[in-house]
Amino acid sequence: MSKLFDFSLVNDKSTDAKVILNSGSIVYANRAFMRLLGLQEEVIGENILTFFHHPFRELGLSHLFKIKNGEMSSFTQHKMARFDNQLVDVEVITAPFIHDGDILVQAVIRDLSSVKKNEELLRQSEKLSLVGELASGIVHEIRNPLTAMKGFLQLMRSYPQTEYIEIVLEELKQIEEITNELLYFSRPQEAHFSQLNIVDIVREAVNFSSAQAFKRNINIELETLETYIGITGSKTQLKQVLLNILINGTEAIKNNGRISIFIKKDSRNVYIYIRDNGSGISKDHLSKIGQPFFTSKEKGNGLGLMVSFNIIKKHNGAIHIDSEEGQGTTFMITLPLASEKALPHTP
Repeated sequence: MSKLFDFSLVNDKSTDAKVILNSGSIVYANRAFMRLLGLQEEVIGENILTFFHHPFRELGLSHLFKIKNGEMSSFTQHKMARFDNQLVDVEVITAPFIHDGDILVQAVIRDLSSVKKNEELLRQSEKLSLVGELASGIVHEIRNPLTAMKGFLQLMRSYPQTEYIEIVLEELKQIEEITNELLYFSRPQEAHFSQLNIVDIVREAVNFSSAQAFKRNINIELETLETYIGITGSKTQLKQVLLNILINGTEAIKNNGRISIFIKKDSRNVYIYIRDNGSGISKDHLSKIGQPFFTSKEKGNGLGLMVSFNIIKKHNGAIHIDSEEGQGTTFMITLPLASEKALPHTP
């Protein structure tokens, strides 16, 4: 084994953990390997797989087979168990090591703890950035009505007018809508999923929206050959999404417009198309739809669509938007059929 001892003179200075294996058994381990796993006693003769976290042992075994077949493995991530039973993230690469005519295995093991920590810090930083952006939008959206309310209340000290009270109440209503939608998004109601007929839910949403559409001379048309399409979901939440899109559609149409709804299905999904002939959305704005406090409407905060995207995601579905300025907008909602056993989405 003299060549192994010569090899140790080089590898004991390495910052990477290194072991040499014979049929999976450790015949050499450098100091970095011992430090990495917090080992005090000799490990010669131990099977390397005993140091791998159980779910990663099969992957580790496949690396050993590759070397026996004359192949070289690429860096792969694993978890190894320290002497104190703490798990450590590592990256492992294996290669052949020839000794006295035998093909042994040399494994280089890199500690990824600091890398993982930095990745987690980056994720936390991104979350904080999103929270900061959201908070900035909230302050902006609430400050405007508060400023108006303050001005009219000060004005009422000298010139009490009934219409001023109505303006203040209207601004309060706007603040209430913002806070309600934020609360829903941050702490959504518990979804009680059951088997539903999505055609009936769409019809109910159309009937509910028709009164507002009629006042503006907007016609809502529902076209489908289906009378029953079974899905699994929350009726209240899905109806909220449909109403939100329909109301947005009526607000995008000046007058004498039309909203067309078409429902179809295939073997896996149901597709709900909602198209209006309103003002449309520019290409630059289209990618921002669904972001908090982004809206193309004169009055709005974008939270309604943000909540809608979140609801459909929890139903394992998707919302796709196609729009052209001056031509109108089409929302396509995709939901899995009940036969696909849709369950609430878990990130």
